[in-house]
Amino acid sequence: MKQKNAKAKGSLLWKILSVVFVVLFAVTMIGGPIANNYASIINMVLGTESTKTIGDPGQTYFEADFTSSEDQAANAAQVCESVVVNGATLLLNNNSALPLAEGAKVTLFGTTSADFVYGGTGSGGMDTSNATKLKDALEADGFSVNPTMWDFYTTGAGSSYGLVTASGSLNNYIFNNAEFLVNEVPQSAYTDTEWNSVSRYGDAAIVVFGRICGEGSDLPWYNSGDGDGNILSLTTEERDLLAKLAELKAAGQIQKIVVLLNATNPIELDFLNPAICGTDYSIDACLWVGEVGQTGINAIGDLLKGTVNPSGKLVDTYCYDNLTSPAIQNAHATSYTNAAEAGLAFAGSNNEYYVAYQEGIYVGYRYYETRYEDYVLGNANVGDYDYASTVAYPFGYGLSYTTFSYGPLTMQDNGDSFTFNVDVTNTGAVDGAETVQIYMQSPYTDYDRANGVEKASVELVGYTKVSVPAGQTAAATVTVDKSEMRAYDANGAKTYIVDAGNYYFAAGNGSHEALNNILAAKAALGDTANGTVDTARMTAEGNAALAVQYNQASLDTTTYATAETGAAITNQLDHGDLNKVDDDTSNDIVYVSRSDWAGTMPQAQITATSYSAAVQIPANDQLVAALKATVENIPEDAALSSEMPAMGAEGTLNLAQFVGVPMDGSVDVDGTQYTWSNLLDQVTFAEMSKLIGQAYHCTAPVASVNKPVTKDENGPQGITATLTGGSSSTSYTSADLLAATFDPSIAEAVGRSMGNDCLLANGKAYSGIYGPGVNIHRTPYSGRNFEYYSEDPFISGKTCAAEVSGIQSKGVYVYMKHFALNDQETARDGICVWTNEQAAREIYLQAFEYPVEDANAYCVMTSFNRIGCVWAGGDYNLLTNILRGEWGMEGFAVTDFSNSNNYMDVVQGVLAGGDAWDCNDATKWTDKLRQYQDDATVVSAMRQATARILYTVANSNAMNGVSPNMQVIEVTTWWQIAFIVCDVVFGLLAVLSIVMAVRSGKKAKAKADPENA
Repeated sequence: MKQKNAKAKGSLLWKILSVVFVVLFAVTMIGGPIANNYASIINMVLGTESTKTIGDPGQTYFEADFTSSEDQAANAAQVCESVVVNGATLLLNNNSALPLAEGAKVTLFGTTSADFVYGGTGSGGMDTSNATKLKDALEADGFSVNPTMWDFYTTGAGSSYGLVTASGSLNNYIFNNAEFLVNEVPQSAYTDTEWNSVSRYGDAAIVVFGRICGEGSDLPWYNSGDGDGNILSLTTEERDLLAKLAELKAAGQIQKIVVLLNATNPIELDFLNPAICGTDYSIDACLWVGEVGQTGINAIGDLLKGTVNPSGKLVDTYCYDNLTSPAIQNAHATSYTNAAEAGLAFAGSNNEYYVAYQEGIYVGYRYYETRYEDYVLGNANVGDYDYASTVAYPFGYGLSYTTFSYGPLTMQDNGDSFTFNVDVTNTGAVDGAETVQIYMQSPYTDYDRANGVEKASVELVGYTKVSVPAGQTAAATVTVDKSEMRAYDANGAKTYIVDAGNYYFAAGNGSHEALNNILAAKAALGDTANGTVDTARMTAEGNAALAVQYNQASLDTTTYATAETGAAITNQLDHGDLNKVDDDTSNDIVYVSRSDWAGTMPQAQITATSYSAAVQIPANDQLVAALKATVENIPEDAALSSEMPAMGAEGTLNLAQFVGVPMDGSVDVDGTQYTWSNLLDQVTFAEMSKLIGQAYHCTAPVASVNKPVTKDENGPQGITATLTGGSSSTSYTSADLLAATFDPSIAEAVGRSMGNDCLLANGKAYSGIYGPGVNIHRTPYSGRNFEYYSEDPFISGKTCAAEVSGIQSKGVYVYMKHFALNDQETARDGICVWTNEQAAREIYLQAFEYPVEDANAYCVMTSFNRIGCVWAGGDYNLLTNILRGEWGMEGFAVTDFSNSNNYMDVVQGVLAGGDAWDCNDATKWTDKLRQYQDDATVVSAMRQATARILYTVANSNAMNGVSPNMQVIEVTTWWQIAFIVCDVVFGLLAVLSIVMAVRSGKKAKAKADPENA
C-alpha cells in the first residue's frame, strides 16, 4: 500500500513539474522575442553593450577637462552655484532691507522653505535627494536659523503639508488640476511654541513661496477639479501667513520680511503691492531664485548677506494678474466643436484637439509694452488698459545692492550692424554687475496695417554684462546685427521686410524703462508718426539721452529675402494658418492687432471653476479631410530621387575615415578620392531601417561602415538617465535662471560642464543629449517652462547658442527640443497649433534659429504637435525648407517618443526630412520601412537620413578611440544568451517531465491492474 501511494505521489510530482516547465518554456519562448524587441532599453538599464570593436584603437578627438568624475562633479557644483549668483533677481528692496547683517538670526517660513524646489519633473527631472537643505545652506554662510520653526516644518505638524503636483502622464489630454495643491500650512496648525520662538530669530522672516511644474501637465488657472484653482496666485493659507508675519513685525518681534520666489512659473505678485491687493503685508524685500539645481542653493546665503551682489534680470513679465495675457485666452486644449460627429477622436489619430495662437506676436512683454505705448500715444481703440495695475515687474528688470547711472547712448552704423556704446557708473558703495540691454522699436506703418504685419513697441536685440566697482565707470559696448530690424510679412511680400520709417534703439533696466526712454526721445524729436506722446500718461519720465533714432529711407523687401545658405525665404507655414487653409471665412481667426486692441483682444470665458477658449472652431469637411489624410502625404515638389540608390555595395570604407570631412568633401584613401556617397553605398537597407527606426536614446551600430553604437540621454538640466537606468550627473538650474544671468560666458560654462559630464559618465560616454529645451514661455502656466529659457526668443536663442557651443565643444551633439511650437503639455500628442507665419517665425522659430546659425547646433528633436493639420515631425516645409534650406542645419532630426503615436509616421517623416525615431520597439517603424524597400523615393529619403546621422556621429565623441582599421561587430548580450539557455533547459526539462509523468502514470496503472499491464 505504501509503495502504491509512493508511485502515485511520484506520478503527481512529475505532472506538476511538467506543467511548471512547460509554462517556464512558454514564458522564455514568448518573452525572449519580446525582450529582443526592446533590446535597446534593456541594454541601457543593465549597462550591457550590444557591440564590440576589434582592432587597434584610434585617436581621442574630444577630451574632458578633468581626469576624474569627482573633479568634474566639484567643478559642476561651482558652475551651478554661479548661475544662481548671477541669475537670481532682486525685485523689491525697500529701505535697503537687503543685504542682511553678518550672522543674522532668521526664521524660515513656508513649507517650501523645508522642501525646496530644485527642479521640475518628467524627462528633465533630476535626482536631488542629497541636495543641501536651505537651513544648512544658510547656516554654512553664518546665519542662525530658528530650529523650532524648522522642526515644525520638517518633523512636526507642518511636515504633513507641502506642494503636490500632477503625476505628469505623458498622455494627459484632459486638463484636470485635481492633483495640483499648494497645500500651505494653515494657521490652525501652528502653536504658541512656534510663534514664541520667532522673536529670538527675528532679524528677518524669510518666506519661501514655491511652485513645481513638469512634463505631462500644465499648471491650472481655474478650478477644474479639487485643486488650488489659479495655482500661481497665493492661496488663502499663504496670505494668512503673510498677515501673521506683518502682525509680528508690527509688534517688533520681526525686523524684516523677505520673500524668496522659488519657482520658474511667474507667481502673481499682487501681494507685494498694497494698492493692488488691498492689504499691506509689510514685505521689505523680494528675491527671485528660480529652481536652483543640485548645488545652487549654496549661493542663497551669499546673496542674502551681500557677499555677492544680485545681478539677474527677469526673462518673463511678472504680473499682478496672469490672466491679463492674451495668450491665456487660448491655451491648453480645445476640442473641435463637432469633433465627435466628425469622427475626430484622441484614440489612434490624436486629432481632436487644437490651440489657437490668436495673440500672434504679442507674447509676454510684446503685448504689455505695445498696448501701453498706444495708450500713451492716444491711439483709438486701445480700450480699458492700465499698465501700472497690470504689470508688477517688466521683462528685463532687476535691482542691485548698489545703484547705476548711464551716460548717453551712442550708435555707430557699420553697414551690416550697429554698435552701441554707453558708460555705466556705479554710484553706490558696493561693487556690482549691470546688464546693459538694447531694445529696438520698429515703425508701425500704413503698409503694415494693410498687410497684417504687426510690430511690437520694443523687442530685445542685444545685451552685455559689465562689472563695475563702487564709484567707478565702465564702458559697455553692444553690437546689433541689422537683420534684427526685419519683420516677416506673410501676406504682402511673403518674406522678411524692413519698413521705411524711424527705428529707435534704447537702453534701460528692462523693457518698460527702455520704452519710456524711447517715448521721451519721440517727444523731444517731435515724432508723431504713430501718435503724439502724452507724457501725463506715462508711468515714469523717460530719459531721451538713452535712446537713438535711425531712419530707414524706403521699404526693403529684398535684403533679407534670401538666406545665408542662398535659399529664397518665402512663406512655408501657410498650412498652419487656419485663415489660409480653410476656405470657410466664418472660421477665420481674428489675430490681435495693435490697430484695434479693443476689437481684436481675445476673451476666454474664465470663471473660478470653468474655462472656455476664445476661439471655437468647427471642423468642416475640408479640415476633417486634412486631419484624416494618409500619413504618407508629402509636397508634390519635394526634391526626392525616383532612382533607387546603391545599397550594400562591396567596400572597405569606414566612418572613422570621414571624421571632420564636410558633407560635400572627400577623403584620400591610397591615392583615390572617396566621398560620403561612396561610404553610403556600403550601407544595407536593413542597417538604414534600424538606424532610422530604433533610435531610443541611441543611434544604432552600422557594421558595414564600422559605425559604433552611441548613447544619448535626457539632459535639459543635466544628464537625467531616469528612463534608462544610466548614471546621472549634476542637476543644473532651471533654464530661465540661466537666461536671467544675461551672460553668454556662464551659459557656455554650463554647456561645457554638461559636456564634461557626458564624457566622464560611468561606462561609455554619452554622445548626444536631449536638450536644450528651446520652446517659449507662451503663458506662465506651461508645465515645462523650467526646461525653457524665456518668453522672449532673443534671450532664449542667444543663451541656447552659448550653451550649445559649450556642450558641443566636448563632442556631444545636442537635440534642441521641441521643434516646433510645442509650448504646452496638455494634449500635446497630436494637438493642432493654429498660428500665422509672422508669429511662428519671429517668436517660436527664432529661438531655434540662433543656435543653428550662431553655434552650428547639430540636431533637433521634433515635437508631438501638429502645425495646422500636419505633424511637426513630418512637415517638409519646416524640416527641409526652413531648418535645412534656410538655416543650414547639418545634423539630423529625431522624433520625440513615438512608441504609441501612430500619427508620427516614419514614412511621412523621412520624406519630410526627419531622420530617426525615438522608439524602443524594435519592429514598430522598421517593419513599416520594410514595406517600402522597393520604393526608390522612400529609400532615397532613408539614405539622406542615414547620411545626416553618420555625419553627426563622425563629428562626435563617439569616434574617440575608433580607428580606420577597427571593426564594429554586433554581439549577443548575456541576457539574450540567458534566454536561449533557458529556452533549451526549460524545453528539455519539460520534455523530460512529460516523459516521466507518462511513464509514472503507466507504472501506477500497471500496478493497480496487473492483468491489463
